[in-house]
Amino acid sequence: MIESNINTVTALSSNTDSVAFTTDRIRTRDATCRGWLNHDEGSANYDILNGGLYLAKVKILASSATAGVVAFQLYKNSDPIPGTLMAGTLAAAGDFTTLSVESGIEICCRGDANISVRAVPAVPTPTDPITPITTQVPIIVNANLVLDIAH
Repeated sequence: MIESNINTVTALSSNTDSVAFTTDRIRTRDATCRGWLNHDEGSANYDILNGGLYLAKVKILASSATAGVVAFQLYKNSDPIPGTLMAGTLAAAGDFTTLSVESGIEICCRGDANISVRAVPAVPTPTDPITPITTQVPIIVNANLVLDIAH
Protein backbone atom coordinates (compact mmCIF):
# COMPACT_ATOMS: atom_id res chain seq x y z
CA MET A 1 0.00 0.00 0.00
CA ILE A 2 1.12 3.54 -0.67
CA GLU A 3 -0.41 6.77 0.57
CA SER A 4 0.88 9.91 -1.11
CA ASN A 5 0.04 13.50 -0.19
CA ILE A 6 0.26 17.11 -1.23
CA ASN A 7 0.27 19.35 1.85
CA THR A 8 1.32 22.68 0.36
CA VAL A 9 -0.76 24.84 -1.93
CA THR A 10 0.11 23.80 -5.49
CA ALA A 11 -1.14 25.72 -8.51
CA LEU A 12 -1.17 23.63 -11.66
CA SER A 13 0.04 25.39 -14.81
CA SER A 14 -2.91 24.23 -16.95
CA ASN A 15 -6.24 22.41 -16.75
CA THR A 16 -4.61 19.30 -18.29
CA ASP A 17 -1.66 18.86 -15.89
CA SER A 18 -0.89 15.67 -14.04
CA VAL A 19 -0.92 15.86 -10.25
CA ALA A 20 2.53 15.22 -8.74
CA PHE A 21 2.18 13.96 -5.18
CA THR A 22 5.11 15.35 -3.20
CA THR A 23 5.27 13.00 -0.22
CA ASP A 24 4.84 9.25 0.19
CA ARG A 25 3.52 9.35 3.76
CA ILE A 26 2.94 5.61 4.14
CA ARG A 27 4.59 2.94 2.02
CA THR A 28 4.51 -0.75 2.86
CA ARG A 29 7.44 -2.98 2.00
CA ASP A 30 5.59 -4.64 -0.89
CA ALA A 31 4.89 -1.22 -2.48
CA THR A 32 8.47 -0.66 -3.64
CA CYS A 33 10.17 -1.24 -6.98
CA ARG A 34 11.05 -4.74 -5.70
CA GLY A 35 7.35 -5.34 -5.07
CA TRP A 36 4.31 -4.38 -7.14
CA LEU A 37 4.77 -0.58 -7.34
CA ASN A 38 7.33 1.93 -8.53
CA HIS A 39 6.87 5.59 -7.51
CA ASP A 40 9.32 8.41 -6.89
CA GLU A 41 8.23 11.15 -4.49
CA GLY A 42 7.29 14.24 -6.45
CA SER A 43 6.28 12.24 -9.53
CA ALA A 44 2.79 12.03 -10.98
CA ASN A 45 3.39 8.48 -12.22
CA TYR A 46 2.62 5.32 -10.27
CA ASP A 47 3.86 2.26 -12.13
CA ILE A 48 2.09 -0.93 -11.09
CA LEU A 49 4.48 -3.71 -12.05
CA ASN A 50 2.32 -6.83 -11.60
CA GLY A 51 -1.03 -7.89 -12.94
CA GLY A 52 -3.90 -8.07 -10.46
CA LEU A 53 -6.75 -6.11 -8.94
CA TYR A 54 -5.90 -2.84 -7.21
CA LEU A 55 -7.87 -0.18 -5.36
CA ALA A 56 -7.29 3.55 -5.83
CA LYS A 57 -8.70 6.26 -3.54
CA VAL A 58 -8.25 9.96 -4.31
CA LYS A 59 -9.32 13.00 -2.29
CA ILE A 60 -8.49 16.56 -3.37
CA LEU A 61 -9.31 19.92 -1.81
CA ALA A 62 -9.14 22.33 -4.75
CA SER A 63 -9.68 25.96 -5.61
CA SER A 64 -9.02 28.23 -8.59
CA ALA A 65 -8.10 31.83 -9.28
CA THR A 66 -11.35 32.13 -11.24
CA ALA A 67 -14.94 31.00 -10.72
CA GLY A 68 -16.07 27.93 -12.63
CA VAL A 69 -15.56 24.18 -12.66
CA VAL A 70 -12.41 22.32 -11.60
CA ALA A 71 -12.10 18.64 -12.46
CA PHE A 72 -9.74 15.68 -12.10
CA GLN A 73 -9.78 12.06 -13.23
CA LEU A 74 -7.80 8.86 -12.67
CA TYR A 75 -5.88 7.61 -15.71
CA LYS A 76 -4.47 4.20 -16.61
CA ASN A 77 -1.80 4.21 -19.34
CA SER A 78 -2.89 7.70 -20.48
CA ASP A 79 -6.55 6.66 -20.81
CA PRO A 80 -9.23 7.98 -18.42
CA ILE A 81 -10.61 5.30 -16.11
CA PRO A 82 -14.41 5.27 -16.58
CA GLY A 83 -16.38 6.38 -13.54
CA THR A 84 -13.51 8.31 -11.92
CA LEU A 85 -14.30 11.87 -13.04
CA MET A 86 -14.38 14.30 -10.11
CA ALA A 87 -15.74 17.83 -10.70
CA GLY A 88 -16.80 20.72 -8.52
CA THR A 89 -18.17 24.19 -9.19
CA LEU A 90 -16.58 27.23 -7.58
CA ALA A 91 -19.05 30.12 -7.26
CA ALA A 92 -16.21 32.62 -6.85
CA ALA A 93 -12.45 32.75 -7.20
CA GLY A 94 -10.82 31.32 -4.09
CA ASP A 95 -13.78 29.11 -3.15
CA PHE A 96 -13.01 25.50 -2.22
CA THR A 97 -14.40 22.17 -3.37
CA THR A 98 -13.63 18.70 -2.06
CA LEU A 99 -13.46 16.02 -4.74
CA SER A 100 -13.04 12.30 -4.16
CA VAL A 101 -13.29 8.98 -5.95
CA GLU A 102 -12.63 5.32 -5.25
CA SER A 103 -12.13 2.79 -8.02
CA GLY A 104 -10.95 -0.72 -8.68
CA ILE A 105 -8.21 -1.06 -11.29
CA GLU A 106 -7.72 -4.38 -13.08
CA ILE A 107 -4.40 -5.13 -14.74
CA CYS A 108 -3.91 -8.17 -16.98
CA CYS A 109 -2.03 -11.01 -15.28
CA ARG A 110 1.05 -10.51 -17.49
CA GLY A 111 0.74 -6.76 -17.66
CA ASP A 112 1.72 -3.58 -15.95
CA ALA A 113 0.21 -0.10 -15.94
CA ASN A 114 0.91 3.54 -15.24
CA ILE A 115 -1.64 5.19 -12.93
CA SER A 116 -1.95 8.97 -12.55
CA VAL A 117 -4.37 11.70 -11.52
CA ARG A 118 -4.82 14.56 -13.99
CA ALA A 119 -6.76 17.76 -14.28
CA VAL A 120 -9.48 17.50 -16.92
CA PRO A 121 -9.92 20.30 -19.51
CA ALA A 122 -13.68 19.90 -19.99
CA VAL A 123 -16.66 18.10 -18.46
CA PRO A 124 -20.12 17.36 -19.88
CA THR A 125 -22.85 19.90 -19.21
CA PRO A 126 -25.47 18.03 -17.11
CA THR A 127 -28.42 19.46 -19.04
CA ASP A 128 -26.71 19.27 -22.47
CA PRO A 129 -24.04 16.52 -22.48
CA ILE A 130 -23.03 17.35 -26.07
CA THR A 131 -21.86 20.83 -25.01
CA PRO A 132 -18.82 20.58 -22.71
CA ILE A 133 -17.93 23.00 -19.91
CA THR A 134 -14.32 24.19 -20.08
CA THR A 135 -12.70 23.81 -16.68
CA GLN A 136 -10.53 26.27 -14.78
CA VAL A 137 -6.87 25.79 -13.89
CA PRO A 138 -6.98 24.15 -10.46
CA ILE A 139 -5.09 25.10 -7.34
CA ILE A 140 -4.60 22.08 -5.10
CA VAL A 141 -4.83 22.99 -1.41
CA ASN A 142 -4.15 19.42 -0.31
CA ALA A 143 -4.56 15.99 -1.82
CA ASN A 144 -4.31 12.33 -0.93
CA LEU A 145 -3.87 9.24 -3.11
CA VAL A 146 -3.95 5.67 -1.79
CA LEU A 147 -3.11 2.68 -4.00
CA ASP A 148 -3.40 -0.81 -2.58
CA ILE A 149 -3.86 -4.40 -3.62
CA ALA A 150 -7.59 -5.21 -3.50
CA HIS A 151 -8.31 -7.89 -0.93
